[in-house]
Amino acid sequence: MQAGSTVTERTVGPADLGEFLCAIFYEWVAHDVGEVFVQHFDTALANWHGEPGAVCVFSETCGLAVALEHNGDLYSCDHCVQPDHLLGNIADTPMIDLVASEQQVEFGLAKRDTLPAFCRECEVRFVCHGGCPKNRFTRTPVGEDGLNYLCPSYKKFFNHIDHPMRLMSRLLREDRAPSEVSALLASERAARYADVGRNDPCPCGSGRKYKRCHATAGAQPSGDAHPSGA
Repeated sequence: MQAGSTVTERTVGPADLGEFLCAIFYEWVAHDVGEVFVQHFDTALANWHGEPGAVCVFSETCGLAVALEHNGDLYSCDHCVQPDHLLGNIADTPMIDLVASEQQVEFGLAKRDTLPAFCRECEVRFVCHGGCPKNRFTRTPVGEDGLNYLCPSYKKFFNHIDHPMRLMSRLLREDRAPSEVSALLASERAARYADVGRNDPCPCGSGRKYKRCHATAGAQPSGDAHPSGA
């Protein structure tokens, strides 16, 4: 899709995915680290820890997730099974040569090299890397082409999980289990809300009573907004 393209009414809204990811993340970080593995979360932790993630969507470059058709045609990506992205046929050329071809190398580097300035200057670029190029069909606030349709979701989600991700990265550097993060966050939350009564306004500023807000928010990272967005 090109800049200015539209999406169907069935498509998730630009910010809605972020709300969903935040809500799921808070449940996961409270109870399931080390037990349930979520690809988005694992890849985010890898990026926070300075290691390459396993998902091309959040890698700096791409080009290794090729698509092979039944007739042997090889395409640059399973999102780009189009004539412009046909690398060749593995019956004629070994697959490894097609993947290492100049055409495919340029395809992979374009993910990084075509980022608009808005993305290059973003505080979460190190973990987002602009997302999948197939979704870069909207414009930045200053009118640059190439902004990811899901940018609002990614900015919200990655900013919200910064604190627990830093904690887990620290645990890894100390040769400890990342699952210890649940107890660390619970301790932080207990200290922060120790003097708050159940019917008092929640300190997070949501306008709700504490019992209706962070008292039910699990291991919500201290300092972050409630997962509902309030």
